[in-house]
Amino acid sequence: MALTRKLLQGMGIEDRQVDTIIEAHAETVTALKAERDQYKEQADKLPDLQKQLEEAKATAKDQSGWQKKYEEEHKAFEDFKTQTESEKTQAAKASAYRDMLEKAGIDPKRIKSILKLTDLSEVELEDGKLKDADKLEETAKSEWADFIVKTRKQGSNPETPPEGGKVPEGADPKLAERMQARYERQYGKSEAEE
Repeated sequence: MALTRKLLQGMGIEDRQVDTIIEAHAETVTALKAERDQYKEQADKLPDLQKQLEEAKATAKDQSGWQKKYEEEHKAFEDFKTQTESEKTQAAKASAYRDMLEKAGIDPKRIKSILKLTDLSEVELEDGKLKDADKLEETAKSEWADFIVKTRKQGSNPETPPEGGKVPEGADPKLAERMQARYERQYGKSEAEE
């Protein structure tokens, strides 16, 4: 049953009061309609929300996949980091071993080949230097003795003495006179001169 003016007048309510009651009733109905429309909008969104919830659940199930991918990437990073550290250590060992070979007198042209053949995994570093360097040097000298450069000091070849300064116009005449005078002092005058 609807609330109308006719019904209210039939109840004996004055016109002024009927208008007040109708206005109050209209406000109530308008508020109820607005509330109904709001609930209807929310009800229309419910299938979308249900779909989003199902997608979120599916994604949550896939979280283990993300966790696995993270662990794989982390492991790959740790492996790369370990490899890089190993390469740095290997380079430091090679440099220290190269210095030791040079000190042992190994031919510098052969050091690169020797480093390729040497297993540096057994070599240990201590404060940037080779541990037991003296023993390693002795071992290197015995193993690579054929590559040790032997140097010897030798004077100039006496068969080809260095050239002296040349006199532009022949022999020095004063030198010949001095030599003659020296000869005469030692041996006397020659018979040819007397």
